Amino acid sequence: CTFVSYPGIFYSDSYVRVETAKAVLNAIVKTLTGRRFILDTGNAFTIVPSFFMAGPYGLTGGFGMYTFLQAFTFFTAVHLLIRELNPPGKGMLYWIFALSPVIYGASVYYEANVGCVVGVIALVLLFRRIQEPKTRRERAAEFFLICFASFVTVGYRTNALTVIPVLAIYLWITQKTLLRRLLPMAAMAAGIALTWLIPWVFGVQSESNLSTGFVWEIITAIQRMGGSEQTAYLDYLDEIGGEGATRQVLQSSNENTVDGFMWGEAINTDKLSEPGMTEKVFRKYFQLMKERPADFFRMKLGFIGRALGIGEMLDLNEYDYNRWNRMKDYGFNDSDQRKRFHQSFLAENELLGFYTRRPWVVMLISLIFVIVEHLRKNPRRGLYALLLFLAVFHYGAYLVVIVVFEVRMFYPALLLMMILDAAISAEWICAGFQRIRARAAAS
Repeated sequence: CTFVSYPGIFYSDSYVRVETAKAVLNAIVKTLTGRRFILDTGNAFTIVPSFFMAGPYGLTGGFGMYTFLQAFTFFTAVHLLIRELNPPGKGMLYWIFALSPVIYGASVYYEANVGCVVGVIALVLLFRRIQEPKTRRERAAEFFLICFASFVTVGYRTNALTVIPVLAIYLWITQKTLLRRLLPMAAMAAGIALTWLIPWVFGVQSESNLSTGFVWEIITAIQRMGGSEQTAYLDYLDEIGGEGATRQVLQSSNENTVDGFMWGEAINTDKLSEPGMTEKVFRKYFQLMKERPADFFRMKLGFIGRALGIGEMLDLNEYDYNRWNRMKDYGFNDSDQRKRFHQSFLAENELLGFYTRRPWVVMLISLIFVIVEHLRKNPRRGLYALLLFLAVFHYGAYLVVIVVFEVRMFYPALLLMMILDAAISAEWICAGFQRIRARAAAS
């Protein structure tokens, strides 16, 4: 996958991340040589992916090594999770997933959700082994690995914080001793702390984009108001963006993506990252909820419905072949093989869009599977339920602050439920064949 897609599949955010990685490498070198300085990344993306990209770039002068490491760990995580589920014919499932464009196409995609789902799967696998007898050295290694996996999970996607309570509850239910409950929780807490501490040590600062989605929701609610009602809110966000900002954002914003206004001058990432700005946005957000509850909740429910794929499938955007014709700057492999590789991902998502692009369908199918397996008292029903809850809570956090309606934001939850559904389906198919053979033998 690395050779064919070299240097990987980039989109606009990917360019920002790899350029930030170069700056991060410089910050690391200067800090380690005693020349500490402050690096303001100038963007609101999570900074941990750029730290991981900086290492391979420093060693090789390119990003192909990072692409390989991401692809390798991604395939490994999928393989090990299938092995943990241990369905009948798991060898066949390995190959079905490995040869699926939804898997290999994502493995080289410079998108933070890919690293995030690897971290989530690693935490699941580690937690499944806590009860096994271990030496003190092995327990120390286990603590470090849980810390590192949580660092990757939350460091790649901040909204993945919502999977931590799910894992903590799973620990509390499955572990009998207080020590085996508290140590993994402490390891996860340490990993989350590192997502802030490591950038701070090397003087790397990134902006906050926490309030971006809330601004988009406010503007959309105002856009949907009637003419006379809207008039009273034409200066609603001027306190944040300056005089006339609300009118400018109303003209440029659209209901498909937050990017409609974020590249403008009135309200953008720079504005929203200024000190105290998040508090102002929150105050305006809840003020609108209080003043116009009908308009607010109509907008919010519409956003959630769209993000769940109700009525309209999620968009298949941001998976470009050569965004802005800039891939040549990174040693772009412009070949027929790469073109087919790229198109296969888009084609499969179009073909299976009824499933991959409609989150509510995937969640409903997985829920039915888990309930049936619970009623059947399947020994692995606890693991099935864990995967479902992790998927729902991960995407549920995104539903709170929506910025786009795209498959890539649903991908971690989708992957977990795809593997869950495939494993349970394999069990049912095998059980069905066994019943057929038993009836044939009896007759």
